[in-house]
Amino acid sequence: MPFPPAPTPIQCPFCRSGITVPLRQIVDVTEEPALKTALLSGRLNAFTCPACHNSGALATPFLYHDANKELAFVFLPMEMGVKDADQQRIIGQLTKALMARLPEEKRKGYLLMPKQFFTLQSLLDAVLEADGITKEMLAAQEAKLQLLQQMLETTDNDAQQALIRQHDADIDVAFFQLLSAALAAAQSDRATQEFQQLVTLRNNLLDLTPLGQKIKAQQTALEAFQAKPDRETLLDQLVQAPDVETRQALLAFGRPLLDYPFFQALTAKIEATTAAGNQAESDRLIGLRKEILALREKLDASTKAALDQRAALLREIMISENLDEAVRAHLDEMDEMFFNMLEANLQAAEQQKQPATFDRLQAVADAVSRSMAAAQPPEVRFVNALLSAAYPDETRKLLAANRKALSPQLLTWMRAVADDLRQDGRADAADQLAKIVEQAAALAGAPAPSAAVSAAPAAPTAPQPAQPKPQILIAKR
Repeated sequence: MPFPPAPTPIQCPFCRSGITVPLRQIVDVTEEPALKTALLSGRLNAFTCPACHNSGALATPFLYHDANKELAFVFLPMEMGVKDADQQRIIGQLTKALMARLPEEKRKGYLLMPKQFFTLQSLLDAVLEADGITKEMLAAQEAKLQLLQQMLETTDNDAQQALIRQHDADIDVAFFQLLSAALAAAQSDRATQEFQQLVTLRNNLLDLTPLGQKIKAQQTALEAFQAKPDRETLLDQLVQAPDVETRQALLAFGRPLLDYPFFQALTAKIEATTAAGNQAESDRLIGLRKEILALREKLDASTKAALDQRAALLREIMISENLDEAVRAHLDEMDEMFFNMLEANLQAAEQQKQPATFDRLQAVADAVSRSMAAAQPPEVRFVNALLSAAYPDETRKLLAANRKALSPQLLTWMRAVADDLRQDGRADAADQLAKIVEQAAALAGAPAPSAAVSAAPAAPTAPQPAQPKPQILIAKR
């Protein structure tokens, strides 16, 4: 069972407004895998003041628990100046609170001697090291981040291009991955100026670096095929592709078209170049045909291995005694292929009149839905609850019950979600959410009720350990 956050009142260090932060004292990533992502990305125990919109993070003790790796880490912020006696008391309280929630068979020895960390970075390093990420790998990543930041701070286009040429050898796949992540974050946050700076940098990198030019060629080939996804376009782009990576990318999308008519067309092209006396081109196309056949075989083997892996995962979950626990343990492994397989098995069980199998598969699907919903941020769960409620009566009741949460920041974010839904072609959902936002805006000015904010009935809370007053790590934006 997930360990609930404890609402903690603090005073905003910027505008001195009183706000309440949902504070995590037990970070059990076995039960809630999303908490690990929140910790590593700096979003754990963070806040944004609804009055002034500045952000910060609370430097407060917590216990990090990963049962799969048998990790028990206690964070005791150095800046809080906790004395030795108080440190042991806090560790004991956190450990006791966690143990009280665990089944007896899971109360193992490692929990009785949690490792202590006095800086957040040292704890993060230990978490990543348990995932096989070494300090050398982290240092290399940090160097790339610093280079990316330096390029972004170089606003003069000529100077930025000169910097790119200077660091040509440092621009690799990992660097482009960092850039893509930064672009996604800037776009989702509606950070227009930062987003445009990142786009300009990406365009310069695509034009000026060998890897960028290769990526650009791949994008051009894929865009041409996606604009007209037929055998003729696929063949033309494969013939024109500058490297094997581009051809691999094309075949990943065009695999269903690699049939007898496709190879007939390729053979005809080979015969035509031979008849025209262009033996060099004919030999190149013959080599291309061999490469395509080899890539197809490799792609099919990879797809089969992936399907076998998802099938094994589905079987493992189906025979588990506790479906929710099994799903939570493997939630990160579930992708579109897994969900397609689950849906196909449900349909097959129904068509073949196997009610017991169908019911078990449906139970798995329900457990997955519960785990995915629990892993979502509170704002997403709230919007989903609103979209599932009948407008206007049920939505009004839900909004009224959560009136304290209807900050200007939340309403702005909800409008942005409505815009995203519209861009994704979900006009009905966008229109519904837009009406709900207007409903929420009308309610936001009313006196706030004294009830706690919740998008669902409050769950019973476990005993929370006593806690010193947290320090605020300010991150103004």
